[in-house]
Amino acid sequence: MGYDFLELEVADGVGTIWMNRPPANSLNHELVTELAGAFAAFRDDDKVRVLVIASRLPGFFVAGADIKMFTEMNPDQAWDIAARLQEVNQMLEDMPKITIAAIAGYALGGGLELALACDFRFMADSVTIKDKVKTPTVGLPETTLGILPGAGGTQRLSRLLGPKKALYYIATATQIKPDEALALGLVEGLFPGDELNDKVQTFAKDMATKATVGIACAKKSIYQGFNRDMADGLRIECDAFKEAFSSADATEGLNAFVEKRAAKFVGK
Repeated sequence: MGYDFLELEVADGVGTIWMNRPPANSLNHELVTELAGAFAAFRDDDKVRVLVIASRLPGFFVAGADIKMFTEMNPDQAWDIAARLQEVNQMLEDMPKITIAAIAGYALGGGLELALACDFRFMADSVTIKDKVKTPTVGLPETTLGILPGAGGTQRLSRLLGPKKALYYIATATQIKPDEALALGLVEGLFPGDELNDKVQTFAKDMATKATVGIACAKKSIYQGFNRDMADGLRIECDAFKEAFSSADATEGLNAFVEKRAAKFVGK
């Protein structure tokens, strides 16, 4: 498919989706549809072993949803768009590859929900917008509009922070600064704004050299087993172990260990 608001790149096993919908990558029907298409394309591309989502717009990851879009909806249409946004974000969680959000600026509302659906998040500790250095924030401020996060935010934030802390940040609409985001575990690391994308690419390319089938199986086991009882979780883990054990990467990794050499994983 063609893209008006995205640029797709593949290099060294890393697929990168660059969002570019000025002025702030606000999510609307068209951008969400393009993201779904890009997620499906990279999910099915054997050359892509790790997926990165990033922004071309200085100072912004995604500033939120296009609010004008909501003002034109009735309640049933609002339910439909929430379900659609959840479905597209779930594609990231279900993807059999590591997904990474490079948050080089503000990520609010639907932007943070998109990032929360990724496996890992890295954030800029400062950004430059129109020659002014600013401290970016992340958060779910939808309650200031009389609504609530509807693209998975209530569910993913509560699983990450716990229900009461998630409710605090959603009810108060607090915008979280980089240091606090790191302390909370919302992001895995902070980098200077002008280094973030390069640092994330370096991390992603390193991840792409690893046993990505086994990592994907571990991801599935963790996500599907979470909040299940122990017996169900252990069955899921056994199934995932069998799947990983059947891969060429497992054969290579086990043989390399016995032969005392570095493994060369191929992602199959």
